[in-house]
Amino acid sequence: MSHLVAYVGNEPEHLACALVSARAALSTPAAPGRGPAGWGLGFIQGGDVLLQKRPRSEVTNVDFFTLTRDLRADAFIARGGASDEVPISAEDSDPFRFRAMLMGSIGPAESLDPVREKILSSIPEFLRRNIRGRSAGELHFHLFLSFLHDAGSLEPQLLEPEPIGRALRESTAFVGRLLADAGAPKAELAAIVTNGRSLVARATDFPIQYLTTNGIIDCTVCRQTHTMAGGADGRRFAHDTLRAVVVEASPKSPVRPGWNAVPAGATLLVELGRAAPIVD
Repeated sequence: MSHLVAYVGNEPEHLACALVSARAALSTPAAPGRGPAGWGLGFIQGGDVLLQKRPRSEVTNVDFFTLTRDLRADAFIARGGASDEVPISAEDSDPFRFRAMLMGSIGPAESLDPVREKILSSIPEFLRRNIRGRSAGELHFHLFLSFLHDAGSLEPQLLEPEPIGRALRESTAFVGRLLADAGAPKAELAAIVTNGRSLVARATDFPIQYLTTNGIIDCTVCRQTHTMAGGADGRRFAHDTLRAVVVEASPKSPVRPGWNAVPAGATLLVELGRAAPIVD
């Protein structure tokens, strides 16, 4: 099962604390009859974008909580089920990066093949040189970057979510028009983009959902760590200023209690300085 999750938060040292309440959404089982579940993880740490990809992982269940809990990251995007479209290589595995921008998506790897050449011709040469594989996700990412470039916003470190969301909407609409003109089936894609301080998510044919954290009264992660270190004083561990958002995109995930749904075709805009995410 293809499964996409992402996180952005304001306290990198408390990433695990913010993730624990979303742990059920951070697990990707292998698809029945498809063998082990591959995975890819990209995270932004101190302005650096780092990637870990295991497209042929031998595990049958990918636990992104375990894979990320020790990171001190501002944001991450992770995809499970990378082996659903075998054969697959690291070059074709989400997420993808360019400078300070990170994007992950889910959808059939060949969904943009009917219009691949037209999309490539719409991407500037300096971006086209960065394309390594043939996946729909990487192609869409570079088309998205092209729209950012056209808007004069390709230095993304300080970008607010609105121009990112606009480029994601416009690139998705452009792909839809090309596919319609070619008489090809529309692409069922979900994409999440982050630069470490803003996050944008959009899905075309199924809803996505998100969970917000606005402070923690008593952190179970810190309490457990304190207990394991020999402390048993019953103290409480509060993170009053912690702000974080976890996003999940999957056509097969259940609606999770306490999570907020983003309708198909809408765009989720997250900026850490705001009180709450915006659904546009």
